[in-house]
Amino acid sequence: MDPNPKSIAELAYQLWDARGRPQGTAEVDWREAERQLSGGSAATPRALDTKVEESVVETFPASDPPSSHMPDGPPSNAEAKWKAAGIERK
Repeated sequence: MDPNPKSIAELAYQLWDARGRPQGTAEVDWREAERQLSGGSAATPRALDTKVEESVVETFPASDPPSSHMPDGPPSNAEAKWKAAGIERK
């Protein structure tokens, strides 16, 4: 018996969340959830998933710049923004 889409979606979300919520892996998580719920073999589908995951790992995190290891500070135009918002800061 095939699992229902709601069960697949719930498990796919849990799998995605457990992997740190990477972007662009919805199809991988959905197929893995289908496989787990149907009790199917992981041989062929999982081999394809691994290739996708490896390609993502090589570029992760593409959007995050390297850390400067310096403490965070307010933006250089913070005072102007507070003034524009009509809030007086001390």
